[in-house]
Amino acid sequence: MAVPSRMSKRAKLAYLADLEEGYRPFDQQAQRLLHTLLQDPDAQVRAEAIACLWNDPDLRWIKVLMRLATNDPYVNVRAQAIAALGRYVYEGEQARLDDWTDLWEEDITREDYERVIAFLFRVARDVTESLTVRRHAIEALAFRSDDPEVEELIEWAYHHPDRRMKASALLAMARHGHQRWDQYVLAELHSRDAQIQYEAVRAAGELGITAATDTLIEFATTKRIRKPLRLLAIYALGETGDPRAYAVLEKLARARDRDVRDVARNALEEWWMVTQVEEMMNAEESESLEPSSFPNVWDEQAGTFSRN
Repeated sequence: MAVPSRMSKRAKLAYLADLEEGYRPFDQQAQRLLHTLLQDPDAQVRAEAIACLWNDPDLRWIKVLMRLATNDPYVNVRAQAIAALGRYVYEGEQARLDDWTDLWEEDITREDYERVIAFLFRVARDVTESLTVRRHAIEALAFRSDDPEVEELIEWAYHHPDRRMKASALLAMARHGHQRWDQYVLAELHSRDAQIQYEAVRAAGELGITAATDTLIEFATTKRIRKPLRLLAIYALGETGDPRAYAVLEKLARARDRDVRDVARNALEEWWMVTQVEEMMNAEESESLEPSSFPNVWDEQAGTFSRN
């Protein structure tokens, strides 16, 4: 691999795209090159280098990302740095739900998690910062569940007059995963704004909103609809796990259109996984509600043990 100073911008972007997609190993050579490209004079190269860090949540990148999010003169670079910090929120949330036990050496610590959260809250509430950066901060914070302050930010973003902020709110709702957002998502499924409608369809799937099934079936089976939206609706059907979706997906899996066929098949796999998880959860709940089949050893009529 050539050193960055000898690489053209096109070569740098091609390398970063391959790295982000997993076509190149994320080894020490890649990390050294990334560290250099994060300081590249071209803003697009810096932004693409930051995007690669989502796949490498090494704790050493936190300080670098915070510096870029604070000091880089280009909005897109700052926004990308904020988005990458969202990976640490996700990792920290998983660790928090596990009560910070069984952590590996490379896992995020409670201190780093709280540092990232505090930083993102400051950015999200900074009225002097670009809306683009602030909305990425809200999207990143959305991984944090059971936090009223995060919910307030999502609510604020949804009602913001800027359409981009509403789109970010819908993405944040999908990440947050709370049922309270169902009504907002359902209301935007027929939005005239393409970006907002797209995010609503995606959120309907990720939140498993079965009340959206009829609309998703309509989108999935209508050839006149925008193809990206149609494909997203097909996959969202699988994510809902709704029994009504299965026959539709099975038919679409035999469609002439290769894209429709491939997405429908992936959606069917997702549908099976969702339904199996639901069945397991229902079975565990039923077992917990059933009375024990073992006799009460203190039962006087069973006459097993004395209380004395």
